[in-house]
Amino acid sequence: CPEVNLQIWFPKLHFISLVKKHHFAHLSKLIAKCSMWAESLTEHLKRRAAVLAERVELELSVAGTEYAPLERAIFKATKNNTKVPKEKHVIALHRAVSDGDSGKTILKMLIRRLKEVGQERISSGSFAAGLKTLAVWHRCLNSGDNSFIQLCSQYVHVLEPPAQNPLALMYGSYIRELLQAFAKCNHAYQRETDYEDSKILKLSQSELIGHVPPLLKQLNKLLECDLQGGLMDGKTRCSVQYVINLLVLDAIPLFKAVDLAMDRIRDCVGSLDPEDAERMAGMYGRYVKMPERLLLLLKQANTERDVSVPLTAFDTKALRAFKVRLESVQSKLRKEGCDYETVKALAEVAMQRSNDETDDLPLKAIATFSLDEIEADQISQTESGDLLDLSSPSQNQAKPQDNGPQAVWDPFNELASQNSAPSAPRQTNAPVNPFAAPPST
Repeated sequence: CPEVNLQIWFPKLHFISLVKKHHFAHLSKLIAKCSMWAESLTEHLKRRAAVLAERVELELSVAGTEYAPLERAIFKATKNNTKVPKEKHVIALHRAVSDGDSGKTILKMLIRRLKEVGQERISSGSFAAGLKTLAVWHRCLNSGDNSFIQLCSQYVHVLEPPAQNPLALMYGSYIRELLQAFAKCNHAYQRETDYEDSKILKLSQSELIGHVPPLLKQLNKLLECDLQGGLMDGKTRCSVQYVINLLVLDAIPLFKAVDLAMDRIRDCVGSLDPEDAERMAGMYGRYVKMPERLLLLLKQANTERDVSVPLTAFDTKALRAFKVRLESVQSKLRKEGCDYETVKALAEVAMQRSNDETDDLPLKAIATFSLDEIEADQISQTESGDLLDLSSPSQNQAKPQDNGPQAVWDPFNELASQNSAPSAPRQTNAPVNPFAAPPST
C-alpha cells in the first residue's frame, strides 16, 4: 500500500512465512513498490490530520440535515488520499442521481467540492482530490438515465477545474466537451453498449452530418488528455490511473460510433452538397489517424484491483476485444476504396458535379419587357412628337429653335474680347514660310 511507512510496519512483517524461495521474489517487489511511493511519516500524519479536520467541519455544518448522507458520500469519495474513490460511496451517489429531485442537489455539491479542492487555504486540496472529484462527476454522468447528464449539459459553464491543477484541467476539458456533445446530439454515445445497435445507424443523412462533428470533437478531446505524468507521483498515481481507465472505458463505445458513422459517410460522400462533402472529407482524414492514437491510450489501461474501474464493461476481455477492433480498422483503412485519398476524390467529384450543374443552368432574364414592346413604345411616342422615329431617321430631323441669346458664364470677359476682335483670316492649305515676318496685331 502506498500509505505504508516502512519504518513502522516493516518490523511487523511475518518473515517466517516468507522463508521459502518462491516468496523472496514477491517480497523484493513489495519492498521496491513501497519504497518508490511511500510517503514519510510526517507527511502522512499531516495529511490525515487535514482530512480529519475537514471531516469535523463538514459534520458541524451538515449533521442532521436532509442531504447529510450525500454530503458525506461526496466527501469520502473525493478526500485527499492515495486511493481511488470507494465504490460504495459512488453507488450511493448513483442511486441519488436517478432521483430527479436529488440531481440538482448533487450538482451543487460537486461544484462546491471542486472549488474547495482548488483552494490553497484548504490543506487537503491536492491534485488527487481534484481528479477524484471530476472522476466521481464523470461516473455520475454515465449512470442511471439521461436526466443528470441532461441537467449538467445546461450548466456547462459551472464546470471549472482548479487552475493550478494541470491534470484536472485536461480531464475537465473532456468532461465539458462530453456535455456539449450531448447538448448538440441529445444522445450520450459513450454510454452505448454491445447489446444494442448504435444510434448512428438509425439517423438520416442530414442528421448524420449534424452528429459527426461533435462526436469526433469529443473523441479527439479524449485523446488529448495526456495524464501519464501523474503516474510518476505516489500521491496521484492511483487517481490518475483510475481516470485513464475511465477514459478508455468511454473510448470503446465512442470509437465504435465514429467507425459506423464514417462507413456511412464513405458510401454517401459523393452525393452530398459541396460544402458538406468537403467538410466530411476533412473529418475522415482525422478519423484515419485515430486508431493509432487509441492503441497508445489502450496501453495505459491497468486492470489491477487497486486502480481498476469495478464495472463489467472494463475487464481484460473487453480491452482485448477493443484492441482487435482497432487493428481490424487499421487494416481496413489500408485497403483501396477505404483510404483517405479515395474519400477525398469522391468529395472533389461531388464539388465538380455541383459546379457543372451551375454552369448548365439557363440564364435568368433580367429585363421585364421584350424588344418588340420597346419599339412599339417608341413608335407611339414618335407619333405624338416626343421622340424620334428610329425606323426613319431622315424623315424626322430635329429643327433648331432660335430662343434668342442665352446667358453664358464668362468670369474673365473672354467672350466679349473675342466678339470685338477682327476675325482672323481664313487659313488655307498653302505651305507655311518659317522665315516670314509674323502678322502685325
